[in-house]
Parts: sequence; C-alpha cells; structure tokens
Amino acid sequence: MVMTGMLALPEGCIAAVIAFTTPRDACRLACVSTTFRSAADSDIVWNRFLCPEYLSKISDPGSVSSLSKKELYLCTCHNPIHNGKLCFWIDISSGKKCYMISPKGLYIQDIDDIEYDDVIAWSWWSLPDLQKFFDYIPFGRFPEVVMRSEPEDFEIRGKISTSLLSPMTTYVAYLVFSIASFVHIEDVTSYIIYSPIKVFAGLVESNNGQRRTVYFHREHQYGDDNGLFPKKWAWLLENEFNERYGWLESEFGEFFNRGDVEGELLMTVETTYKVGLIVQGIEIRPKKE
Repeated sequence: MVMTGMLALPEGCIAAVIAFTTPRDACRLACVSTTFRSAADSDIVWNRFLCPEYLSKISDPGSVSSLSKKELYLCTCHNPIHNGKLCFWIDISSGKKCYMISPKGLYIQDIDDIEYDDVIAWSWWSLPDLQKFFDYIPFGRFPEVVMRSEPEDFEIRGKISTSLLSPMTTYVAYLVFSIASFVHIEDVTSYIIYSPIKVFAGLVESNNGQRRTVYFHREHQYGDDNGLFPKKWAWLLENEFNERYGWLESEFGEFFNRGDVEGELLMTVETTYKVGLIVQGIEIRPKKE
C-alpha cells in the first residue's frame, strides 16, 4: 500500500506539525492511524503544550519523573498545591491554566468560631464521611469541604494572583457547592433555595468588577427594603448538576486577564439563610468560546 499526503511523511515531521495545534486536536489526530497516534502522543508534541512552570506546581515532582510528556500534562488535573489550599490543572482543549481555591484557602465568615449563638456556624467534613449521609455527593478536588449549620448572614471571599492565570484570557469564576438533602425545596422557610446571593468578581483595587445578584432557583425571589432584586439566575437547583463532577455551580462573573498587570482577582459571596450549603471551593477557569 502506497501512503500519500501526510501519511507519507516521517513520524517526526507529523509530530512537528501536530505540535502547532492544540491538545484537543492532538488527541483527535491520534485516532487517524497508528502513525498519527505515535506522532500525536510523542514528547515532541506534548513538550510544546507543557510549560516548564507546570512542573514547579506539582506537589511531588518525584512521583511523575517516569511519566511521558502527555501523561505529565494530563496528570496536572486534581493536583492540590499550596499546602492543599489550591488545585491546579490544564484545560485539555485550550492549554489554559485553571484553578480551584479550597475552603482552607478561602476567607469564610465564622469558620473559626467554635460556636455562634450556641450553634456551630460551619462544620468540616471529609468527603468519605459526608457521602455516608449524602450518597449523591460525588468526590471532589479536595479531601475536605465545609457545610453551613447556622441561618445567619455570612460572607465568603477568595483571592488569586493574576500572575498565576494565563495571559490574554477571559476567565469565569464559580462557587462550586452542593445542598444537604435535609433542606427541602418545598420548605420556603429554609430560604436556601430562594434567598438572593450577592456576588462580585474583579481586581482588589478596582471598582470595575462585576457585581450581580443571583439565585439558586429561577422561579422565586425575595424582596428587601428597596424592592425586588433583579432576576439574574445562576443555576436551577432542581436536578441540574454540573456535568463534570455532579457538583452545582454559581457564576460570579467574568474577568479578562491581560497578563501585563499583576494584581489580585477577588471573588466574594454575600448571602443569608443558607443552612445546608456545602462548599467545595471557588473555581476559576477560561470562558468557553
């Protein structure tokens, strides 16, 4: 059989061409033929996708020393760094950097209070222990999460240096959470589904960030002294789960990282009456085109 076109080229030439595509394209091209698979999986291709700085973010570099460049690229997912306060991974399609800030890396109001009006405001749970009570909760990126126990106002804040983000990239920040099953959707008095959540995403020293009010449910809203909050919905809670993990997520807003100005991206949540709210963290990932 006479090979024509790119199939007639040496494997090294095919790999050099694939290296100018994207990680997603490389994975797709690996399905074309055995020659393309060998070229697409080669270190020539994945070394171009894998920036040297990624190695410094791996908690235990020795554990990945025997991996190929492709395996090393893929293993950046679910990789806690900064003493477990941050999780870093690469978006497989774009090669852009993604992060999730764990509850230990967030400021969570009352998290250090042993008791708040004779009630523990927040409780720490390991995921295996939490799953014994709520078997619908999947595994996450961190071994521990927090659950709200007290129906009072509270705030969650997260910060990340813009130097950690990919330049010239629009990012979207999300609160990643779940709801304890003892909170019934029909029980309006719980307020967890229907009360508003004020969120913000922007640079610490800037007034140009996005401020919005979101809800966990589309069909209900509560008013305050100034009237009704605007109808900007984050997630319909009922049975609409994040496709990747089964966790729910609520969008803070967008942030364009130029890459030429170093600062801190701030994300805040202000809300009330969220008994049973289980927080996995705040995720920052590139906006889908």
